[in-house]
Amino acid sequence: MPSARKPGGALPKKSRPARAAAAKKAPKRRATPAAARASARAAAETATARLAAERAAAPAPSPSGTDSRADRPAGRTIVIEQYASGIGCQVRQKLTLRALGLRRLRQRVVRPDNAAVRGMVHAIPHLVRIVEGGHAA
Repeated sequence: MPSARKPGGALPKKSRPARAAAAKKAPKRRATPAAARASARAAAETATARLAAERAAAPAPSPSGTDSRADRPAGRTIVIEQYASGIGCQVRQKLTLRALGLRRLRQRVVRPDNAAVRGMVHAIPHLVRIVEGGHAA
């Protein structure tokens, strides 16, 4: 492929109109620090206003003070424990561990007892087990 440089090593000369256009181009001006702070402050105020509006539209918390749906899955649940390390396993198996919410050995998580979760446990039986009558710690 031919080089853009001339054989002598010099760059090709620009034509007169190209040089004139390059000289007329004004350098881009950067925003001053004060202007940058002002735009950041305006963005923060907009985000704060949006967050306040979302909170106002959100339903009131339950009388007990905690949302029971966030604490535990509805319906039947199973406790899954990781008893072997994911080191040296295939990436797909590591991703399955992460999808179940398992990060370290002997960690237990409570998940809904459905076909999807059972399928994930079945895919990595050498790493996890279902604890009978166990409590997630």
